Amino acid sequence: MNFYSSLMLLATVQLLCYVSVLEAYSNGSLLEACATMTPVHEAFEPSTDPCLYETRPSELMVVQGGSISIDLRNISSNSFKGYMTMAFDASKPDDAGPIGTFSMPTDGQLLSCPGGVNNTITHKDNNSIKRNVTAIWTAPADFVGSVIFKTTFVRGLSEYWVKVPSAGGNITVFSESTTSSSTTQPTTTTTSTPPCGAASSISRNWIWGVILLIPVMFQHA
Repeated sequence: MNFYSSLMLLATVQLLCYVSVLEAYSNGSLLEACATMTPVHEAFEPSTDPCLYETRPSELMVVQGGSISIDLRNISSNSFKGYMTMAFDASKPDDAGPIGTFSMPTDGQLLSCPGGVNNTITHKDNNSIKRNVTAIWTAPADFVGSVIFKTTFVRGLSEYWVKVPSAGGNITVFSESTTSSSTTQPTTTTTSTPPCGAASSISRNWIWGVILLIPVMFQHA
């Protein structure tokens, strides 16, 4: 094989790798990515630099079956091309699977990863530039506990961040019964004391009794 043929072969291999990476993002993250939230290719490693994007929930508390909105947005002026977001029970490992359901995001699509329906949102294509994506997440009706959102952000083919935790802390899903508090009537203790007027009357009667007895005492003396 001459030098020219070797060069053509190398260029072909590089082109195929590039196309395979594009296909991994072109129609959104595939179901194979549900387990790891990693783009379906091994051409590049996840970035270890600080992430340029964040997932921000609108509320930190939500009732069972209630809904909140989440925003995927850039921290600075950097846009992103791809993403994948799930909500997890914070008390369990991620392989327990995502919980809750999402509504259709403003720029993306719904994905049903194993264990649920519409429990993941992801990009629809890698051509549109994204600076903010909003979606509604609904908590399970039978779940109480702490929830954490995790997002994989893709800036480009060679730069992405995997499972970035949501900013602002975990979400607390609470039972509606915990919001109703029982009201009890306060018990008051009263002490029986004579009125001031009654006490004064008793004192005056006692004094007059003593005065009237003084002459009688002198007569018998």
